[in-house]
Amino acid sequence: MKLKSFVFPVLYISLIFTVIVGLYFTSKVLKQSDNNSLKDITYVSKTILDNTIPVISVDDTIANPYTGDNVKIARYFYNLEDDMDRQKESIVYYNDTYMQSSGIDYTSENSFDVISILEGVVIDIKEDELLGKIVEIKHTNELVSSYAGLSEINVSKGENITKDMKIGKSGSNKINESLGNHLHFEVYKNGVNIDPLKVIGKKLGDI
Repeated sequence: MKLKSFVFPVLYISLIFTVIVGLYFTSKVLKQSDNNSLKDITYVSKTILDNTIPVISVDDTIANPYTGDNVKIARYFYNLEDDMDRQKESIVYYNDTYMQSSGIDYTSENSFDVISILEGVVIDIKEDELLGKIVEIKHTNELVSSYAGLSEINVSKGENITKDMKIGKSGSNKINESLGNHLHFEVYKNGVNIDPLKVIGKKLGDI
């Protein structure tokens, strides 16, 4: 028995319709399942990369390296741009030799607390024959601060330091023995010794 010519088109259309309906309901079920599985997910605005942001803001102001009301500058950083009087106050005389001062010497009658000028990490603690006990702290922006002639040290190598944190107390050293109780303070930028007075009171981003 032969099927009539219209039977095959009808069967073909019916099959296509069945497939389309099946796909529609299948996608609907899958979509419903996905929505349910996402209900318990908590979305956050931060990423892992946020941890790479420096802890020090470029707007942070660099502090003095000490606390105390009676602390004053006894010797300045030797700067070729300064006048003759200031340059005379920036010369170190030791062992029959005149040397240019590589930092600032802060003095006071009484021992005073020495503090960090910024947040950073202690990269070295050492004792030099001429400069005495020294603490070096590395900050962001390739800045390093050095505190010498300390009578005591209150931090350890590798320790994270906050701004204004006490790192020790003033003391004395051989090369600046005439100054008595004092702090010898130096600053380095990209490994180059610079005048601390051009840093103190400035914003980190401006250096």
